[in-house]
Amino acid sequence: MNPPAISPESAADLVARLQHHPHLYSQMAALLDEVENRAGALNTGDEAQDAIVERMRQFGREALSGWAQRRHAEVQPARTPGVRQVGKKNSGG
Repeated sequence: MNPPAISPESAADLVARLQHHPHLYSQMAALLDEVENRAGALNTGDEAQDAIVERMRQFGREALSGWAQRRHAEVQPARTPGVRQVGKKNSGG
């Protein structure tokens, strides 16, 4: 089964999106290096599997960390310096 053809528009869109996430760009490049065995260090299927699985884990951690940071920034209320929050003080004592 052949993979679908990649249009120039979809390739350009992917590159543009990755430029907004430099940490993912570098992880994707490193993953491709593993897949292509650019360092020439992967001699067996087991070595390739271990290297690619570990790279995918790193990629996943980077992706989730970036997602969490963006999500946290979205849900946090904008705070103005010097402005106090109005409301009842919650005290434990």
